[in-house]
Amino acid sequence: MRRLHERLRLARTVLHELNRQSLCRTELEKRTVRKWGTHATFEGIFNYLVQNGYIQKNEQRHRAPYVITEKGRKLLEGLQ
Repeated sequence: MRRLHERLRLARTVLHELNRQSLCRTELEKRTVRKWGTHATFEGIFNYLVQNGYIQKNEQRHRAPYVITEKGRKLLEGLQ
């Protein structure tokens, strides 16, 4: 149960940071890992959020910033 709580806290942090402003993946990872978790847990949560449409790239270029989607905003509200 503790592990689930940690993952939800990490997901909330990622979504909260993107709700404030769009960020490139590297900056998002730095901010998130600084607050909670490790690089490995960030990777898992980040991939889950992208694959399920909670966050997405703002543009198609390689280092484009990520933004939160409407679906991600609803999840963030539920995690608050």
